[in-house]
Amino acid sequence: MIALDNANRTGDYSILHALGAPGFQANNSVGSLYDTFRNFRETQTDLGRSILIEPTYYLPRTIDNKGLLRLRGGFETRPMAIRFDLMFQQVGGAWRLLAISVIEDPASNRPN
Repeated sequence: MIALDNANRTGDYSILHALGAPGFQANNSVGSLYDTFRNFRETQTDLGRSILIEPTYYLPRTIDNKGLLRLRGGFETRPMAIRFDLMFQQVGGAWRLLAISVIEDPASNRPN
C-alpha cells in the first residue's frame, strides 16, 4: 500500500513496477500502472492511512498450489475503507507483487 500510495502521490510508478515479480512487470508497464491508478491521483485518495491500522482479511491468507500468496481484505477506515486483493510470488527468496486490485469503498459495504 505504501509503494502504491507513493506512486499515486508522485505520479511515478517506476518503483511500484520495479518491486513487482517478473510476471507483474511483463503484464504492467509503468505507463499502464499510471493509467490504472489515475482515479486515485485525481481524487487524491490517501492510501497511506492504511499504515495506521491492522488490515481485516476477508479470506484466510493462503499459499496456493502454485506457491502464490493471496491477501484479500481491507483497512476499515471511515468514511471510506480501502479494499485490496493482492497476489505475491516468491522471487529470489522474497515475496514480490504479482497482481494488485485496490479500491476505495464506503466502510458500510464490507464484502464477505
